[in-house]
Amino acid sequence: MEQEIQLPYGTDTLVFHLPEANLAGVYSPQPVAPCTDPAAEIVRALTNPLDTPPLSDIVRPEEKVIILVDDHTRATPAAQILPPLLEELRTGGVQDKDVTLLITHGTHRQSSDEEVRRKVGEDVYRRFRIVQHQCTDEQNQIYLGLTSRGTPVWVNQLVLEADRRIGIGHIGPSPYAGYSGGSKLVIPGVASLDTINANHSLVVLGFRRPGCVDVPCRLDIEEAAALLRLDMIVDVVLSQNEQIVRAFAGTPDRVFREGLALARQVYEVACPGEMDIAITSGYPYDLDLYQAVRAIEYADTVVREGGSILLVAACPDGIGDEEFYCLMAERTRRPDDFLRKMVRRNGKVTFSVLGYCLARIKAEKKLYIVTEGISDAEL
Repeated sequence: MEQEIQLPYGTDTLVFHLPEANLAGVYSPQPVAPCTDPAAEIVRALTNPLDTPPLSDIVRPEEKVIILVDDHTRATPAAQILPPLLEELRTGGVQDKDVTLLITHGTHRQSSDEEVRRKVGEDVYRRFRIVQHQCTDEQNQIYLGLTSRGTPVWVNQLVLEADRRIGIGHIGPSPYAGYSGGSKLVIPGVASLDTINANHSLVVLGFRRPGCVDVPCRLDIEEAAALLRLDMIVDVVLSQNEQIVRAFAGTPDRVFREGLALARQVYEVACPGEMDIAITSGYPYDLDLYQAVRAIEYADTVVREGGSILLVAACPDGIGDEEFYCLMAERTRRPDDFLRKMVRRNGKVTFSVLGYCLARIKAEKKLYIVTEGISDAEL
């Protein structure tokens, strides 16, 4: 007897069959129902914020407001969140001309015009000033100080120049910080490459600790972001099909703490370890291989040494950054070779950290991929 399995694959679904005798199980979290009225849910969160007054009571007329919005690689439904948030600002007397949206790219590529339009919605795209953060633009960065772990913190000066700072994001799994949300909009979102490199060099200390938020990288992010006060964060927790389950507004720490418990219900599932083979989908982070390999890091925790991991990822944008491709294409590199690159700040540390994690996994397990976006030669 065979069992039919379906995995999300880009905009499609991949269907395959496995002999039941060979199938240990199909593991995914229990479905969490989305809210019935997303607009009302966002309004509810905004009018009942955690540990802070409502936004309309915080802002004043003539104040300059900046809104941090995560980029096209993230599932945050900013186009749904922005209209009620902007209405709150208008209620507080803020005019549209005094509002700037800053796309928080971190080290990611810049978004296309169409990607920005989809992210923020057509009306917001036409009416508001929208800027995309560039982590290498040192002329437009301001130094804030050092964290206790030695991370020097530079951020986009637009954030410092604003009178009020608001963030929009979602709380979901992060291979580096345990979970996204809260302060991650600042670090790495609007930070300099040097700040991101220093912070991400701590990722190796959290290797094979998926879902843990007490890892050094996440703790450093929170300390660094505290140097820059955000007036309010609006984070959502999404269902498996990327619909809003619940919205949280308030201070970054409180929002992250409250939203994390629900996010764990959405994304985490108990499953056995020491499996021979794990088949895993990179969706919804399968735009390119650089994003999709996070699924390998999670699958790694349940596969025995000598076992195999099969990643299913459409990767319409291919491997991702050319620097990442060149780094990974040298097959002879050992895990410690990536650590040397990380210490020497040779290029983007993010790539060296990911190279280190993958090299550690590849040294112990076999990796395979089903994809249409990457050629055999590149793979």
